[in-house]
Amino acid sequence: MSSVKAMSKGKRNRRQTGLQGLALLALAGLVGCGHSGSSAPDEAGTVYVNAKVYTQDAQRQTAEAFVVVDGKFVQVGSRADAEAYAANKNGGRGFPVVDLAGRMVMPGLHDNHIHTLGTVALDMCDLDGAPVNLDELADKVRTCLPRYAPNAGDWLVVNQWVPYEGNQPTANYTTVLQALTGAAPNHPVVLAGVDGHASAYNAAALAMAQDSDGNVVGLRAETLGPGAVFAELAAYVNLDSGVIREHARGAIPSPDTGLFSANGDEAEQLYGAILPEVSELLASRGITSIQDACTNDFIRSMLVRIQQQNLLHMRVTAASCLGDGEIDIAANLAEATAVRAAFADNPLIKADAVKLFVDGVLEGDPFSAPPFAPNAGMLSNYQVPHLHYDDSSGAVSVTANSEDSGNNGIVNYDAEVLKNYVSALDGAGFSVHMHSIGDRTTRLALDALQVARDRNGNSGIPHTLAHLQMVHPDDQRRLGALGVYLTFTYAWMTTSTAYDLLVTPFLEPSVTGQDIFSVLYNASGYTWSAVYPVESSRLAGAVLVAGSDAPVDSRDPRPFVNIAAGVTRSSAGALPYNAAQRTSLVEMLAAYTINGARAVRQQAISGSIESGKSADFIVLDRNLFDLVASGQPEQIAETQVELTVFAGETVYQK
Repeated sequence: MSSVKAMSKGKRNRRQTGLQGLALLALAGLVGCGHSGSSAPDEAGTVYVNAKVYTQDAQRQTAEAFVVVDGKFVQVGSRADAEAYAANKNGGRGFPVVDLAGRMVMPGLHDNHIHTLGTVALDMCDLDGAPVNLDELADKVRTCLPRYAPNAGDWLVVNQWVPYEGNQPTANYTTVLQALTGAAPNHPVVLAGVDGHASAYNAAALAMAQDSDGNVVGLRAETLGPGAVFAELAAYVNLDSGVIREHARGAIPSPDTGLFSANGDEAEQLYGAILPEVSELLASRGITSIQDACTNDFIRSMLVRIQQQNLLHMRVTAASCLGDGEIDIAANLAEATAVRAAFADNPLIKADAVKLFVDGVLEGDPFSAPPFAPNAGMLSNYQVPHLHYDDSSGAVSVTANSEDSGNNGIVNYDAEVLKNYVSALDGAGFSVHMHSIGDRTTRLALDALQVARDRNGNSGIPHTLAHLQMVHPDDQRRLGALGVYLTFTYAWMTTSTAYDLLVTPFLEPSVTGQDIFSVLYNASGYTWSAVYPVESSRLAGAVLVAGSDAPVDSRDPRPFVNIAAGVTRSSAGALPYNAAQRTSLVEMLAAYTINGARAVRQQAISGSIESGKSADFIVLDRNLFDLVASGQPEQIAETQVELTVFAGETVYQK
């Protein structure tokens, strides 16, 4: 482990005097009225009035004004009480006053599952998550070659490719493999998927696959057949499309600038260049606290660099990724303890959480030959569907009865190992943050959390499960009984036929001629009772928090898109994806504020607008509760942040 020295606690640059007041006056529609006089020389403060303040305190009170002094809230309540700080007599301190013109104010947002350095594109070829047809894909490759792979034989890496949307055949190309090979016949090319689980390659790249001894043997029918060198990878490789999934991608020695393996001078330069943009993006989205969901030495060093540049306008919990599967619990615990100690005195970055990838994903490909099955750990076997996609109409039909695959996915840990590992981490004071997609995986994770409590007692440490795409109803109740924190990405909980086709048919049987929508959205089926169980788990006692998982699906953490989806379970006028699992705006705001603070053990510092807490707050361009009251909750997704203040300092102004 490279050494990462925690920065010593320094004096923050405060701009709480008239300078901040003047900056705020420039906000469109906000009219400030400054009062003459000066404050005491050893303190700086501002009075904010005429606001609709949703405090997120224990009573979920609202207020109309508040006062910030030296980076903390000192008074929250009535305008009269706040304006007392502006007077020059009777104990007043002569602070400037900012009129917020009735705007909605709430605490700064917590994103409890994000990959910080992936939120801004590197100076590399990038599709930015836009679905493209095969002609557009080929054109993008041709455009990128002169800049990013100028010489024959140079690798071209194309980031943020969408495996499950776009990629439509054209008159020129019928598969991704053809498009990539046609556009770059003399270069190996890799498309890195936005989901982090699928990549696509051209013919030159497939031919470069190496066996375990480093011999170049290529990925082809002969090397993937029974008993061949890559036989165990065959289920993850589609030679027709060039799409390869999961660990099979490791057979091709493509350049890797991914967050989890980045190192060296090139990576330092690529990621170092985007740090100011990362800071600006998160501040513009109102995010003042994050849990970076999988950090290594490189990622932590970049977070420290942001801090050294005075651009770290948020609190960071850096969850350590230490390897999965067969592990040395004692060694992992020692490494996590050393990392935690390195940041013990850092005022903004801490490392008291550990990330575990307990299973894989539910995404598959029913249109590949043979169909590619997901690998998330499920209680029952996946189905093998028989579907036909009509290129001209876009219609999907069920051509034959589905079949039992005999496969229910994988769990990355032996059950006993997981119990021992989680117990050891809990006993050492670490929060455990577990990636859990399938219902079997969540059951095993809950078993491990229960054993930790039985062995260690109730430590009160918040442990979180992330994603939770499928949870058996029995285990939804167990989530509540254990008070687990649930880090959902709510934007994924909307109907999207193109995406849902990659998931639902693999979980329940389908029959010849069945309407595809009854396959995808069967309200009486098991999937419907288990898919993203937000409200049922909350009612059982689990705690809702929020995590964007950016850059997965989208680089933009888009908190208000997530909030809208949590309230509606739909987007763009589509039918809701299991309306019974909608939750309220009140609960969504709690997930992004006070619950988020509790999940990273910072509720005494942030998460609500209360006297004594850090002055982390945002001003919005609309009132979210008014949208719900008027029957327009979907418009929450369009919300813009007008102002972000962190520890009393203005860090973003629209």
